[in-house]
Amino acid sequence: MKAISKLFFTGVTLMGLSLGKANAQGDVAAVMSAGIDDANKVLNAYFEPFAESFGMGLAQNWFNTASPLKLLRFNVQLGASFIPIPDEKKMFEIAPLGLANLRPVDPTVTMAPTLHGDGDGPVWAIYGRNPANNQEVKIQEIAGLTSGAGLAANAAPFVQFNLGLIKKTEVSIRFVPTLDFSTLGSDIGGSAGLWGVGVKHDLMQWIPFMGKLPFSLSGYFNYTALNVELNTSVPAPTAANYAGNTGPGAVTGFRLDNPGNYDNQKLALNANAMGFGVILSKKLLMFTPYVSAGFLRSSFSLKTAGDYAIQTGLEENTATADPTDLREIYTNYNDPINIEFNSANTMRVGAGLRVKLLIFGLHGEIFNAGGYTGYNLGLSLGF
Repeated sequence: MKAISKLFFTGVTLMGLSLGKANAQGDVAAVMSAGIDDANKVLNAYFEPFAESFGMGLAQNWFNTASPLKLLRFNVQLGASFIPIPDEKKMFEIAPLGLANLRPVDPTVTMAPTLHGDGDGPVWAIYGRNPANNQEVKIQEIAGLTSGAGLAANAAPFVQFNLGLIKKTEVSIRFVPTLDFSTLGSDIGGSAGLWGVGVKHDLMQWIPFMGKLPFSLSGYFNYTALNVELNTSVPAPTAANYAGNTGPGAVTGFRLDNPGNYDNQKLALNANAMGFGVILSKKLLMFTPYVSAGFLRSSFSLKTAGDYAIQTGLEENTATADPTDLREIYTNYNDPINIEFNSANTMRVGAGLRVKLLIFGLHGEIFNAGGYTGYNLGLSLGF
């Protein structure tokens, strides 16, 4: 089980890399201070190709032949799905987002990298209104907010157990119990867990005369769910944050009404995927070519769970002697960031080859779904 856990952790490390910057208190607080609406728009655009491809990867690599295992025969498989990210998914347009307070410092910049893009991207700035004269002022600059990680592909590893049942039916199980990242040598606090179930059933047995044809035809169904939590810490402001701020128009304090509990903040990632369709294969000695066609749908959500004190404006600081002093207004939000992607039924087609020698098997497949072309690889040991 420890080896399986480490393999699974390798997969979620990609998510840790992508969320690493969001785990830093400065960036989380900064992007949310631009306004919850703006923050969600930018982060949704930034994570979109990651969410689409990762959710799609969870629905892959469940089969490598149309022929179900015989009664009580079993095997264990391990492998991974790799989904290259198309070039058009590596950048996003800024103008269609309709941002109010968050925009690039350079007004000529029209595009920004997604997670899978390259480069640092634009320097963003948060703008607000000075209550003294109602003029727009730059409150804060954020460098690297949407910097690309240069990840050319997404990957989803798996370990799977398959068992043959009655009526030419095969059931498949994927399960990793909830793991505490700290027990695996990670400096990212949090946990992750995964489970999935798949079924493959021979269709030819129910169609007259089909049993005599020289190939196998089965229907399949699979479902996978993944839950990840990463610890964050975005503390509420304190008077010490403003120590030493002096001069005309200086921000010398803050106001926070109805504060919440800021000790249990987390980034919560939930993804699930479902696939169904048919598989056709033909065994030729040790080789089994196979093709498949079906549909898949997936969902992906990333939320900042817990209470967060978010800067929402400026006002005159009447608590000081200088009439030009300002103070920041903070508002308490619960679960402020909500990134969600829900795909409709997407057509999936694939073609692959399995090579089996005695109890060992090796397979590879190329598939296309939802505008992505990906690859499945796997090893199996069976009896």
